[in-house]
Amino acid sequence: MGLGALVNRRNFLVASLAAGAVVATGGFTAHLGPAAPGAVVLSAREIAIVDAIADVLFPAGPLGIGGREAQVGRRVDRIVAELLDPTRLSGFRYVLRAVEMGTQAARGVRFSQLPLEDRVEVLEAWADPSVLPRKVGFDVIRVFLGMAYFRHPAVLQTIGWRAECGGAST
Repeated sequence: MGLGALVNRRNFLVASLAAGAVVATGGFTAHLGPAAPGAVVLSAREIAIVDAIADVLFPAGPLGIGGREAQVGRRVDRIVAELLDPTRLSGFRYVLRAVEMGTQAARGVRFSQLPLEDRVEVLEAWADPSVLPRKVGFDVIRVFLGMAYFRHPAVLQTIGWRAECGGAST
């Protein structure tokens, strides 16, 4: 069954309207939950979503360390806590939940529970510029995950990045 059969405009619209209604009533906020043990803002579920996305965006092969091994979920937690004000932080968390629950609505399985090849398909759909809000959500996720991954010491060492006094780098 192709992706088009599983995710169509009608399913996306229904899921978006349902999510909008929950957010408008304030009920969605209660479902974000507290920070995971040792985390600053992201719940355990949200860290699992970030790790599942990191598996797709940063496989272990090219730089020797994969996204999950680089603890991207925990690193994203710290980065968004530092960089985002509370209003935008909630928005980021909502986007993570939209990936997770939107996939469940469309495929019957949460994003973080899909096999890797299916997660690749879902993220390709999110990256499609023909649905601008979804594309913007994907770009926001990709930016924060990229910041977390490329700050990992093993990644920096592999790519040969070295910061020196005065801002010079090699």
